[in-house]
Amino acid sequence: MFKKTSLSVAAIALAGSLGMGTASAESITFMTGPAGGSWYPLGGAIKNILEEEIDGMEVTIRPGAGLINLKGVSGGKAHMGWSLVMSAVDGLNGNAPFKKKLGDICNLGSFYNNYLQIPTTNHDLNSAADLKGKNLVTLPRGNTTEVGAQALLKAAGLSYDAMGKVNFASISDGVNMLKDGQADVMMTITSVPNGSLLDLTNSRKIKFLTITDEQFANMKKANAGWGRLTIPANSYPNQTEPVTIAGFPAHLILNCSMVSEDTAYKITKALIKRGQELGAIVKTLSTLTPKAMANDIGVPLHPGSAKAYKEAGAL
Repeated sequence: MFKKTSLSVAAIALAGSLGMGTASAESITFMTGPAGGSWYPLGGAIKNILEEEIDGMEVTIRPGAGLINLKGVSGGKAHMGWSLVMSAVDGLNGNAPFKKKLGDICNLGSFYNNYLQIPTTNHDLNSAADLKGKNLVTLPRGNTTEVGAQALLKAAGLSYDAMGKVNFASISDGVNMLKDGQADVMMTITSVPNGSLLDLTNSRKIKFLTITDEQFANMKKANAGWGRLTIPANSYPNQTEPVTIAGFPAHLILNCSMVSEDTAYKITKALIKRGQELGAIVKTLSTLTPKAMANDIGVPLHPGSAKAYKEAGAL
């Protein structure tokens, strides 16, 4: 017992002197997302898959958000994290809100589209152009959703200053603010359907605002990562018509230097094998394919991930 304890202390001391270091096949830190979103439960499901499929693998989950995850993985505070393509492209190019180019960001694979969803309790509203003087709730600063909210308002000729009040909260807290009348409208970028928004639409009569062609063109001009998406009819209770909006894929990123080619290969291979199980959390993932995961999104694949996709016939 004493010898084992001494060895553990020595190992901890060595790890501390070297920093987090290169990820072995035994231990990685994974940044997920805030409460109420899809990334947090997806992170737990991925943790289970990796620990079951890779001998000796231990995954430590940390909460995060789009911009925070990019900075965390790039800065060596985590080996892996969820990201959104719009923010990843901005980070690699050093565009606002990033002050400089992010390094050591490699793509593991694309998973599903994230939709800029705009639920409101005010059925007289039609698009972001109608939001002047209204109370808005969106995710905290430092989250890709919050950057997206500002992008949409700007595309509609508005800003936070034009709002009655702007609240920053988690998705679940934002839903409660809509229920209680503390907010008129919410902006969040997440999957369709989202559990928290299902809770909202089951308890209140909700309208989802559209993003007009002009607003989308302005958003696309500012950031090429935006894509035209539609919330299919009947995705939520009483949402009988499709809603045309905007969004982009969610993908997993790895620190290019800290994660070895072998570890990236094993992680990617495990997710190719069992990624469709994630459909229990995000429905569209039930049809996830290696080809879709390997899709070129403008962020370079980790060499280990590329090896796994080539082996699977996806590259």
